[in-house]
Amino acid sequence: MGRLTDEAARQLVRRADGRRANGSRGLRARWAWRRLVLRCASGDPAAQDGVRAIAGKLPGPDVLDLLAAAPAEPADRAAYLTLIGQGAQRQALDPDGSYLALAYRAAAPEVRERLRTVMAAEGDADVIRVVVSGDQRDRIAEMSEGELDYLGHQLAEHRRWDELRRLIRDLPVPKAVAAAQLLPAEEYPENDAALLSMLAERSARELLATVERLPATRLITHVTGGGHRGSYLGASLSPDLSEVALRYGIWKRGQHNEIHVETLRIGTGETTHRFRGDPLRDVDSGNSILHLGDEIVIRLEDDDHRHQIVRVVPDLRALGSPSALSDMRRASGGAVLVCPTGLAFVDPGAHTLRRLEIPRFKNHSAVVSDASCTLTTFPEDRLVAVYRNQRISVVNEDGTVRCETRRNAGSTSGFSPALSFLSPNSLALHINGTYPPQALTEIWKFPSKGAPRRTAKHTGAIPDRWPYEEWQGKRLDDSFVIRIYNDAEAIWVDPLAPWIQRGSEVSSRLVSLLGRSPGGDMYFTEAVAPGPQRLEIHSPHLPDARALLERPLLHSTPADLRRVLELRPKIGDLAVREALDLLAAALSERFGGDIALGSTTAVPRGGPTDIALGRDGTE
Repeated sequence: MGRLTDEAARQLVRRADGRRANGSRGLRARWAWRRLVLRCASGDPAAQDGVRAIAGKLPGPDVLDLLAAAPAEPADRAAYLTLIGQGAQRQALDPDGSYLALAYRAAAPEVRERLRTVMAAEGDADVIRVVVSGDQRDRIAEMSEGELDYLGHQLAEHRRWDELRRLIRDLPVPKAVAAAQLLPAEEYPENDAALLSMLAERSARELLATVERLPATRLITHVTGGGHRGSYLGASLSPDLSEVALRYGIWKRGQHNEIHVETLRIGTGETTHRFRGDPLRDVDSGNSILHLGDEIVIRLEDDDHRHQIVRVVPDLRALGSPSALSDMRRASGGAVLVCPTGLAFVDPGAHTLRRLEIPRFKNHSAVVSDASCTLTTFPEDRLVAVYRNQRISVVNEDGTVRCETRRNAGSTSGFSPALSFLSPNSLALHINGTYPPQALTEIWKFPSKGAPRRTAKHTGAIPDRWPYEEWQGKRLDDSFVIRIYNDAEAIWVDPLAPWIQRGSEVSSRLVSLLGRSPGGDMYFTEAVAPGPQRLEIHSPHLPDARALLERPLLHSTPADLRRVLELRPKIGDLAVREALDLLAAALSERFGGDIALGSTTAVPRGGPTDIALGRDGTE
């Protein structure tokens, strides 16, 4: 017997409520009433809601019909009477609410929510006891987010401040923040006022979103099904760091690679297929993709090596015809590319590229090729840096040239440059050498006054001059990150890279780095091995942070405080560091003792010396 819809239940109630002049029901009304009673007994939500709506005017015989249909078990009977609006009958059966509390704990989440809603609407004072089940504080660990939110509001509404304060001290930090905002400042006890004020000032929604986007395990793997005939995997992290967009090709025998786009939620590991379609050329081997939050765009190449930007999420739309375009980078809003006469922007919801001419760019070579041209961005400051024709130019998104320098005429031009901001005033440039076959890395400073200057130069592998640890926690362009970790003479990752998860099958296979998160806490790789194409997300420390932040403070120990203080310096994500600061403060207050928290300065922006070079930028 299927459930009634809300409209069907309302029709039954109207029919059952129709009576003759003497107060009795006619045939159709009796049939409707019997059906309503049977539906209530079976637990139909719409029928119970309909009967509860008219509970106040039901005559005695109708109430007896409902009682006769009630479950035999006292706990189930208490829940049934509550849901059909017979509060007086439930009070008579269960004066202390113990039966209802038992039924609540055994009920499905949907039924629990209905019970809470009904009791709150009727102002039932037993609601708090029912949800918490007496004084069992350990019950908190089992409660859902909705139950905890409901309980906090009920405690505040009934002005049970002592219980609300105790609840705040026992909850996981994100939920403690939400509960603290229900406590009036005048109810802060003197010894807890600083912590309660700190909790109340935070955004519970933002904090919970931060925790939920963190990976639960150190290694997440996902088989794409692509990887045939030279099709490479592309990955792009969303702006809120909660999911990664994947682009790959599947070979259609005798035809072409069919492009597929998926998104993978990092916090849950769940994937969603977002797009499948044909590229512009017979065999597309590109992996260019950019996740912009509400939109996902890819870059396609035609037979004449021209490029076209195509939006594939939320709709499919080519943003103009193929032309000379660089790869894409994130801008302050949307994406930006280099074109022969300036910059081209992908604005949210746009039907075509917005091109911005920069007069100084017209004097450069008209060639825009991945082999000789690249760009990087600093979206927070609306900065775009372009390397082309041996020139480094830094411009604002409005086209104003902030500074420009031409590398020395004797410098190697190389090929396939990679560029990354280290701070708003400094850049790192990496060029693969042609002859001799050695890579070149340069660090450039752009002071507010004076000419740009090169402060460091290194020939060879980047870690030979700047160890891996010096790049940790810095927001870098993915193209430059790949040059740090990938072997200089191959496509796979240096086996000494500290973030590779040892003890797993990863350590016995070659992996190619695709990118990393801005703070350097997650690394995205493609397994370079026979068989299906596989994405791997490595995260050495974020799963530990998530576990600590999700643990109820009730279950914490002094050892957890030590773990938080040891973990925080290893994490580059500013939002996670601030969440750990809050947790450390709560644990310190709980167990006593003072703590010295680190600075909450945004790690990705870098410091005045950027990558630990000397005062003048040289060693």
